[in-house]
Amino acid sequence: MTAEGRVMIDLPATPGAPVGMTYLPPSDVTRLMIGKTPEEVLKIIPLVHGVCATAQTHASVLALEGALGIKPPKQTLSARQTLTMMECLREHVLRAIIDWPKLMGQRGGVMAARQAIAFPPRFQAGFTGAEGAFGLNAEVAANLPHLAGLLDDATAFLETAVFGEAADVWLSRRGHDQLRQWAAAADTTAAWFVGWLFDTGRFGIAAFPAFGAGDTAVDATSYVRRASDPLLASLGAPAIGARFVARLVELARLPGEIRGVLIGETSAPAPLASGRGEVEAARGPLLHWARVEEGRVREYRIVPPTACNFARQGIASRCLEEIAAMDREEQQLCAHLVVNAVDPCVAYEVRAA
Repeated sequence: MTAEGRVMIDLPATPGAPVGMTYLPPSDVTRLMIGKTPEEVLKIIPLVHGVCATAQTHASVLALEGALGIKPPKQTLSARQTLTMMECLREHVLRAIIDWPKLMGQRGGVMAARQAIAFPPRFQAGFTGAEGAFGLNAEVAANLPHLAGLLDDATAFLETAVFGEAADVWLSRRGHDQLRQWAAAADTTAAWFVGWLFDTGRFGIAAFPAFGAGDTAVDATSYVRRASDPLLASLGAPAIGARFVARLVELARLPGEIRGVLIGETSAPAPLASGRGEVEAARGPLLHWARVEEGRVREYRIVPPTACNFARQGIASRCLEEIAAMDREEQQLCAHLVVNAVDPCVAYEVRAA
């Protein structure tokens, strides 16, 4: 087991039989926090979490500050939030240009991936402070011209590497037909992948409401936070294809939303007295909870979105039910699609009986 957990998917020998899924929870890294000082915990967190390390540290510092009754400056809260959002941008780009082509049996864009990986450290360089943005009660200053220029670079990069057109033009599209038109015209890996989903009939797999009255499935994916976006809402029930498109919607929105946080138009998550720190990571909502007594951490809990989405009543299990009637080859491919649509960061294995 790892600090992020692992998913095992077992395809049945008989078509129509249930697809098995086992979620192996992450190793209990919270034991490392007990008895440590909050400052020590903040050094441990990014070391044990290779996935979404910024979001993990962000949730941790909010939980610890809440438990300690600390209220950091608004500019520090904004800096943390924008750094986490930039990490989300990087992760969504990497999925679209590296992982999605692999699902089609193709190679991803290595050069574009390198550009995406460079954005978070370049963005972090726009903040100055003795302890960085994620120190307890840290004070940071933002170089707004530098950050604005970088957001301009990110916007131009997304237009070229992901959308093949201006993000606002892409966001103005509505329904399957206009999305297919984009997929056929744009020369990007994201467009090819969406077009492939449509052409192979896989875009509409598992097209059922993910949440709502009478629905017992737990959905803590990134789709949920974008479900009301006009483009996404125009696609109807959140089928597998729509879940991939949700990441593109988020990519198109993120540069503008990051600007909004930087200039104070949008508020950032703040510490809560309950010791609860919750942030939106690339794969969904991430929760840390801490109890601190006499300067030492006495209790610590982490609830990653993976634990919800791959639970017995999670959305992944519900999606896998939809592929049970397929033949073995299609089952195998669609199992990969399900995992990548729900949580592309989790380690997993698809096994055939």
